[in-house]
Amino acid sequence: VREYLENYKSKNELTMLLASHNMKEVERLCDNIVMMKKGEIVDKGTCKELIIRHGRSNLEETFLKIARSKK
Repeated sequence: VREYLENYKSKNELTMLLASHNMKEVERLCDNIVMMKKGEIVDKGTCKELIIRHGRSNLEETFLKIARSKK
């Protein structure tokens, strides 16, 4: 399914909304990312922007930092 979505996206100009906790999947399929917590947007940007902003080495660590924060 992921490969199909990736191929479909690359062949067609479209916007795709993907909700996932699988950060490898998000990195592979998404150009822009919105991080949410308790139904509210807490951060957004590209994968690289989010990793740098949160001082982590990958998107999984970034996601966990956001998910575990008290905010």
